[in-house]
Formats: sequence, structure tokens, C-alpha cells
Amino acid sequence: MLQKITVQCQYEGDQKPNHNWGSLLHGVLMDALPGEVAEALHEDGLKPYSQYVLATGEGQLEWTIGLWDSYFAPHLIQAVMPLTGIELKQKGLVMDVTGIQRNSLTDSDFLGRFFATAAPCRRYEIEFLTPCTHKQDGTYALFPTPELIVRNLSKRYSAFVQDISLDDPEAMKQVARNIRMVRYSLRTGVFYLENTKITGYMGRITVVVSGPDQLARLAGALLSFAEYSGIGIKTALGMGGVRIKEIP
Repeated sequence: MLQKITVQCQYEGDQKPNHNWGSLLHGVLMDALPGEVAEALHEDGLKPYSQYVLATGEGQLEWTIGLWDSYFAPHLIQAVMPLTGIELKQKGLVMDVTGIQRNSLTDSDFLGRFFATAAPCRRYEIEFLTPCTHKQDGTYALFPTPELIVRNLSKRYSAFVQDISLDDPEAMKQVARNIRMVRYSLRTGVFYLENTKITGYMGRITVVVSGPDQLARLAGALLSFAEYSGIGIKTALGMGGVRIKEIP
């Protein structure tokens, strides 16, 4: 099951919220989990969730958590849903939780949007809400490509849809070859993580999917899954938050 939790917060003071607070809220989330669950999530490997922060006004922010794993999701939901306040010790403030929304989508309902329609959507807008990047030849990529996006998403998507693997390099290349960027409006974005500064990109791109209908359906499901998994590196810490829009 795919799930998304959106937490609205507000606080007093003149500190301006920004996407870098995602790493602070990741710490809050880990502290709220049972010790053995937090320890398991700290291990190397795919993270079964993503999260990011967006400023929504003066002293207001929105914290979004995407879930796509059946084992860890209940623990994360149980940790977040009862919250009435969040303390950010590093900022010296306590935020009031003014609202929490949880949306769920069964696997069959999600996949049905792409594989049970008469004709697949072939045009998508991807909005990078928080800095996104990929490790490429030992450096951080400053521009998205279909190859980087598909390669990153395929591993998480394969873990979500366990009976359909995209780990085959040739299959990934075939999907990426049929995704073409036709428009972009991007800028550099910086994410600060402890003593590290990671420079990536933010903004929007529009892509068009060519090829057979079945490939277009798979590409649509893969791209739309990014709303829950994020795109790129450090998505559990607040990077790579995206919105995906189908364009008729």
C-alpha cells in the first residue's frame, strides 16, 4: 500500500522554515520510533520511506512523509499520527501541529491507473520541490536526465512491486530511451547536511514517453511512484521531494 502523511505545523518567532529542516524532522521521526525500528532504518540499503519539508508561510511549514513498505509503515504511522507538537532542539523552538492528513492507495488501485486504462498518459510534469541530485562519476549531478531518474526509481519500484523487477539493466535502458525531456525550468538548490553542502537542482521538467503502450504504462507508474519514494539521494533526509502531474 502507498501512503502519504502531511503534517501542518506553525510556531512563534522570526526563524524562516526551509527545506533543510527536513534533516531535523528526520531526527524527530527516528526519536519517536521504537529503538529497534529506528536502528533497522539506520542500516545501509534502500529506505522504505521519503520525507521533506516545505515552507507554507511565516512560521508555518508542511512536513510530508511518503510510505511504500508494508513492514515499516505501521511503525512510522503510529509515531507520526498522534503528534500534537514537535520540538526542534537545534532551532530552540516548539512547533504546534495544526493538522495531519493521511492518504492511502492500494497497490491495485495505483497500478490500475496505468495498466487498466484504455490509453496511457504520455506526458508528465515533474516538480522538484527540494534539492535533488544523483551521484554520477564521483560528483553530484546538476541536471536531471531520464537515465538517472529511471535508474534511481527502478530499485525502489522493484521493492514495492516485488513480482515485477526492473533491475535488468536492459529493461531500464529501454524505459529511459523512451522518455524525452521537452521542457525545463530549473535552478540550483543547496541542501545542508551536518558539515556537508550538497548542491543539486530544483524546479520543473516536462517529459514525453514514446514507444509501445505497455512501455508507456510502465514509465507512467514508475514516474508517479516518485511522489512516495522521492528521486535521487538522501530522500529519507529531506532531499528529492517531488510532485508528479499527468498532462493530458
